[in-house]
Amino acid sequence: MRAAVFHGPNDVRIENVDLNPDLPNIITLETLSCSVCSYDVRTFRNGSFKVKPPIILGHEICAKTITTYKGENFKVDSNSRVVVYPIIPCFSCWFCTNKRYNLCLNLKEIGSTINGGFAKYIQVPKEIFEIGGIVPIPNKISKEEASLIEPLACCINGINQIKYSLFKTALILGDGPIGLMQLMLLKTIFPDLYVTIIGKINHRLEFAKKIGADNAISISELADHDLISLKEKGGQRLPNLIFVSNNSPDSINLAIKLVNKNGRIVIFSGIKKPFNNHSDNFTKINPNSLHYDEISIQGSFSSVPENLQEAISLVTNNKVDLKHLVTQVFSLGDFEKALTAAEHFVGLKSVVNEF
Repeated sequence: MRAAVFHGPNDVRIENVDLNPDLPNIITLETLSCSVCSYDVRTFRNGSFKVKPPIILGHEICAKTITTYKGENFKVDSNSRVVVYPIIPCFSCWFCTNKRYNLCLNLKEIGSTINGGFAKYIQVPKEIFEIGGIVPIPNKISKEEASLIEPLACCINGINQIKYSLFKTALILGDGPIGLMQLMLLKTIFPDLYVTIIGKINHRLEFAKKIGADNAISISELADHDLISLKEKGGQRLPNLIFVSNNSPDSINLAIKLVNKNGRIVIFSGIKKPFNNHSDNFTKINPNSLHYDEISIQGSFSSVPENLQEAISLVTNNKVDLKHLVTQVFSLGDFEKALTAAEHFVGLKSVVNEF
């Protein structure tokens, strides 16, 4: 089969790769589409501590079943279009036994530790099927939209981290696909919430306004913007809730400066190199700000299988529209172009849909 194989930083090759017939407990799926995540771009440019080349990247996957699969609790018929949960549970750690698979102490992931979706076929461990991680999708969702179900599920998990009570205003730091999906979700779940989005790409900020942002601000204009003066004057529209949805460490400090007292900050994005090697003190947080203003900082990583079901339901019932997020499609042979388009913020979301 043809696959985009990552051999190291700036080295991805389109190769013919054989499926491994000796892997135990594997479900083979035919890939229909796989969208490009910023994690794929960061790994392509810099590598990742989780990735040992050669490996096939890609974890935002829509695929088709080849045969019928039956388990104790789940069944998926042959020729079903499905989305795939990317985390392989160990079933032995505390988090897996409590169904928090995204926090598994022995974490393995499709597209990081095992081969992923930028290939004609993908071999999925049966452990994923056993936790309900191979999920059929209705015909009304296109294969391109379906590849965005996994990141939408991650956004749902992030919003589920918060205990919504007194939040009246929210701020999203980041105008990429994740920030835009968070905007859609917030306006769907909390229609009265006043949501501001801050980003750096004008066409994305304009799109944010079209899909419901109450305010959209370019980071280049932030210093002179009313949001800063509101902070200084104790205005009523200070954000109670902030999502850090970009990979700049500066955004964490900015969030602490802008959040209201008793506010919540959710760090959603991994931080880009040279700050993501888990040893650098890449940002300095004043603990007094957290203490005296009672600010809470919450992390959010990946999702659980139930979030995929929630995402599919929201899209199926027209609560969240993913169609307009897919602005570029590529064949596998142009995989590096898909990465470059995502890296340089061309359009919104890049999807590989021909293999």
